[in-house]
Amino acid sequence: MTKLPVWCASLTTSLVLLLVCLWDYYPPLGPQRITVVFPLSSTGKTEPLIVTGKPQAADFLAVRYLEANQIAFVYDSWGQGGPVSAPVTFTPGRRYSLEIEMPSLSAVPANVFPLAEKIRVILDGRVVLEAIVPFHQRGSQHAFFGQNPVGGTTCDATFRGSLLRATGERFPATVRELLSHSDRIFGWLTFAPWQLVLVALLGLGAGWIWNQLRSAPATAGRQVLSPTFSLLRTHSTFLATSLFCSLVFAAVVTNGTFHLIYPEVFGDFYDFQARSILSGRLDVPRECLRDEVFTFAGKTYGYFGPTPALLRLPFVIFGLAFGSLSRAAMLVYFVAVLVGAYLILRHALRLLRPETTALSPVALVFFILHIGLGSTVLFLGSRAYIYHEAILCGVAFAIWSCWCTLRHCETRRLSWWFGALLLGTCSLHARAPTGLFALLFLIACTVTPLLQGDRRLAFGRPLLLSACAAIALFSYNLLSYAKFKTFDGCPLRLNSQYNAERLARIESKQFHLSNLPYGLDTYFFRPSVTVSHHFPWLYLPPRLPAESYPTAKLDLNDRTFALPIGMSGLFLLATLAGGWLAWRTPTSRIPLIALWLAFIPQVLALSAAVATAERYTADFLPFLVCAAAFGLLTLHARPLRLSIFVALTIWSCALTAAATIHYQGKMVWGVPDSVT
Repeated sequence: MTKLPVWCASLTTSLVLLLVCLWDYYPPLGPQRITVVFPLSSTGKTEPLIVTGKPQAADFLAVRYLEANQIAFVYDSWGQGGPVSAPVTFTPGRRYSLEIEMPSLSAVPANVFPLAEKIRVILDGRVVLEAIVPFHQRGSQHAFFGQNPVGGTTCDATFRGSLLRATGERFPATVRELLSHSDRIFGWLTFAPWQLVLVALLGLGAGWIWNQLRSAPATAGRQVLSPTFSLLRTHSTFLATSLFCSLVFAAVVTNGTFHLIYPEVFGDFYDFQARSILSGRLDVPRECLRDEVFTFAGKTYGYFGPTPALLRLPFVIFGLAFGSLSRAAMLVYFVAVLVGAYLILRHALRLLRPETTALSPVALVFFILHIGLGSTVLFLGSRAYIYHEAILCGVAFAIWSCWCTLRHCETRRLSWWFGALLLGTCSLHARAPTGLFALLFLIACTVTPLLQGDRRLAFGRPLLLSACAAIALFSYNLLSYAKFKTFDGCPLRLNSQYNAERLARIESKQFHLSNLPYGLDTYFFRPSVTVSHHFPWLYLPPRLPAESYPTAKLDLNDRTFALPIGMSGLFLLATLAGGWLAWRTPTSRIPLIALWLAFIPQVLALSAAVATAERYTADFLPFLVCAAAFGLLTLHARPLRLSIFVALTIWSCALTAAATIHYQGKMVWGVPDSVT
């Protein structure tokens, strides 16, 4: 009997969630079999048969009247066009059987099964239109028959003829009329099995929470609230600064609207990838990749890693905000970067200054401001599309992995090591350079007992753990093999953008040692900023001329600030201040040396790449944050040093803000005209 309330809580929660899931659920639609009666021809008119989607994101199948007894079937995807059938002879008033397969009929958010990409129209048993076509996702009720409520110029508002069921009844005009309650329940069981799994897990979780609350003492609430308020007071400086930075980032990434749930252009790939993962596949529909299509064995893939897609799984399972999560996700990653940086700073403070738990409020404020508003993470907010989301996600996971690694160095507990491995692997599969750094840092710190001559641990344990981290690094290539049957992480020869001439220019490779001089100059040694009397006054400098590096094999060399110019304060703390600290403080040497051991391979890889860009400077941020957190402690009770750091932070914030505004308004594609 004592367990009855727990089971009641579980069952009640499950039933409520089931009701929520089914309340407005409409399953995807399969091929539609319709009896159609065409009206008298009205030459030149186009009338709707099936319309799906909403304004600006709709798909149309319509009939166009050519002559008195000829029609053509027309498919149009808003903004992209589509095929037209050959002329078909018809007799007005006669009944015809029509079978229609249309990709968007099944393209509803909660459908985890593979989507067809063909339009197929069969009239009286004869295929009159068949082609691979572009299409849009639609809301579960956004399918209309014989009417066009979404507007556009493709077709008229209504079909003048008749659409009938096989029984002779009028064919329903909307999904709500088309599907009965039993159709919806059976469809939910068929197409949304993952919802049932999550509902069961959430029900069990509710029962566990209820059991914990029942067994807690009556004073537990006060015991929890008191430490919470104390923590808020202790970290109030960080919380206030990070809140300010987050508001600024939210304003930038939403173009000043603060609409975080928004369908960004080229922002739905991870939703499609999550859907594919749920159905046990890695390929995705061509439509979600734009020009980044990799084609192998008749299937289309993206080279972007799956980590952001895995985080979207709960939303895809429940069909929530499909294709509209990029902005919100980037804001979450941004906050994670700030919190991770703060944790690393507190770790460094505890390690090097155990006699005090307080840091100069000024130093803390400007450290967080530099990361939030004076580094490339703000620049990434200029556009919430897949390239920027992938980098920001990789940076966030790498910073948290580094924090776990530092805790492992301090405690030698395997739980911290596993946390670092998991987070580093997630970073790797979001953005390879950031994951490379995080896992190399883990390996470097794992073998520190050997460097220190620590005999308390078995010699084989650090080597075994390092081997596991190396295997995690290789998982990037294993995933590529699963998709492309090659260990090349990004086989450019399979990319639709790379023709023979472009591949020949870079010898079909992503990295060349001959690119090192160009890459190092771009990221570290070029002290250049363009100044103008036009707002925002500071601009990214012109790209380095490739002609000055005749042996370099470059594919993309975009405008970039070198790190000493673009992130001046962090760079100074990570290099000069960090070096001085390592020389003066022995306890800081191992973590700082490990950071540099992980940083150098990352620098060489990025500098040897065939592409350079300002957004890629964010890949260096995990190193800069970790090393600068240690270097910041050299400013303690040093007003002159602190003043220099404050000045450099203000400079970096101004420069980053100017570059972000200019990039968002003039350079990057997909930004609304109202913003530019």
